[in-house]
Amino acid sequence: MILASIQQAVQLIQATPGYAKTGVELAQMASENRIRVNLDLDDRAHAGLMGAITLGPEAANSSFLSLAQTLVHEHFHLQQNPLLKTASFWSGVATRTSPMLRYEKPAYQAAFQFLEAIKKVRPALADEAESEQAAIRQVFFDGFNEDLI
Repeated sequence: MILASIQQAVQLIQATPGYAKTGVELAQMASENRIRVNLDLDDRAHAGLMGAITLGPEAANSSFLSLAQTLVHEHFHLQQNPLLKTASFWSGVATRTSPMLRYEKPAYQAAFQFLEAIKKVRPALADEAESEQAAIRQVFFDGFNEDLI
């Protein structure tokens, strides 16, 4: 079931204007078993230093659109310099803001923008995409006490 959902999510990403390359890279990762599921993961998903994405139970049990935006978010992390986590941490300490804010915000924004693209090209998914965007904004605000936009 989850493999079919991953495949459907990746196909949606590939078919979305501006996201074909991301979709191709995610398809390659899936074929290499670098998109995995860990039902004990406390987080929605995780991008590892070795280039794999691990999905937690929330992502694994979500709709294919929700899964797609999660994959876009985690793929963004895989493109970031790993030292950005350290820079984000120390910047947060220095400014007394959340240590992961500077690392996470662009990944949340990438997922949000993907959903914006979906709304433009997939009218049948527009309502769900809008709901996903609202959820992303709320999770970001809850975690970082700052608006995403």
